[in-house]
Amino acid sequence: MFRRFRWAFALLTVIAIVGLAVWIYQASVPRFPIQEVVLTNGTTLRLVSVQLGLRDTGPFLPSWKQWASGFPESWTRRVGLNIPPRIQSKGSHPLLTVWLTASKAPPTPGQPAYGVFVGDDDNNFAGPVHEAGSIVGWTPEIPHYEGHGFPIFPRRSPELRIRIYDNPIGWGRLLHEFRIPNPAFVSTKAVPPFAAQPLPQTRTSGDLEATLESLEVGPTPVGMKLGDPVWQQTHLEFTLRQGGHPTTHWVAHRIHQLSDATGNEGEGTGPHGWANGRAFLSFERWSLPLSEPWRMQVDFRQRHGFATNELWEFRNVPIATATTALIPITNRMSGTVVWINSLEHSRPDELGHMGLRGVNLSAATGSPPDERRWRLTIAKAIDSTGLDVTSSQGVEYEDNNALLFTFNVSTNATSLDLWLAYVPARTMEFTAQPIRYTPRVKLPAGSPTSP
Repeated sequence: MFRRFRWAFALLTVIAIVGLAVWIYQASVPRFPIQEVVLTNGTTLRLVSVQLGLRDTGPFLPSWKQWASGFPESWTRRVGLNIPPRIQSKGSHPLLTVWLTASKAPPTPGQPAYGVFVGDDDNNFAGPVHEAGSIVGWTPEIPHYEGHGFPIFPRRSPELRIRIYDNPIGWGRLLHEFRIPNPAFVSTKAVPPFAAQPLPQTRTSGDLEATLESLEVGPTPVGMKLGDPVWQQTHLEFTLRQGGHPTTHWVAHRIHQLSDATGNEGEGTGPHGWANGRAFLSFERWSLPLSEPWRMQVDFRQRHGFATNELWEFRNVPIATATTALIPITNRMSGTVVWINSLEHSRPDELGHMGLRGVNLSAATGSPPDERRWRLTIAKAIDSTGLDVTSSQGVEYEDNNALLFTFNVSTNATSLDLWLAYVPARTMEFTAQPIRYTPRVKLPAGSPTSP
């Protein structure tokens, strides 16, 4: 009898502790009064939930599922509970989730219908990030709902502006702006900003020296046209030296990690190259708030100037036709297997433009030899007509260790001579204060600066 009582007491204790933990978790989810607006097309748009945490709690789940979603996913899966996918942080910092409902179903059910951006009164705006996840659905009572995750948003502002646009992927038209208290407000007293050094700022990795000359954020060309502060791009410029001498053999390839002291985390990828004697890197996804310094881990990638033993030279790689295909070619570079899988016309039915047409080179590598970020690079490419097409490389996609390169070759080219290199990037860390630049193109008369 006593043993049975002891087991019952232990079970009740566990249930109480778990229940208390779940209650604390649910109580920590910020609650705001529902806000709504009636759009010109008659749709009632409601802001129903804004949450802060490593993962969200779906506001449209039955109460018992909302309660159960507070348990670890491994627990709910083990007991067979069907908890829908959740928006969750990919890192250790909480993200913001914004949930909307619409009184009318969109033309394409099951897909986001609205563009959602979160910002502050200093026009620091950011959009949702695909990796954080978005959720779309409907219930018998709600024709359409959608939730979006924001790992980047202003955390120093007491209030947040939530802008809703009529297009989830295009530039769109502003429909409405909600304002809410900031559930993630962080004071500078509680968390001081990173300490930044003035520009120019120099760092080194081995014999490579990089100097960050400028860090600016300003409107994109579309932003300049619309006068909308949401559309911003970041632009960095560097000068580089190797072995004590100026060099253009390297490019600022990407910002591998971008952060500020408040917990915002992201990355910066986009157009990069050389202009006016400086290596540049631009990106539009998404700038951190400009109110304080950014910490940036920048990957510099070598494009030219490789040693002979760093190159794989392969002649007469055939461009596939309707009757011939490339047999995959394999080599080993720096201890890693490298493949060339295919070389074929990107649009076989097109005749080409201005004497050129596109070809796609598919390649892949095995696991890198160490923890550095290794990269397969086309150091040189010449087509069978003798045209050097190295600089025509316009598109380069990477998915894990698989890569796709696109070249513009002569319309009658039948093969390529290739020189490939497989070397690690050089990573250097900078902490700098970004500045906002004014549009370099004059806005049309009457254009609003903050609609």
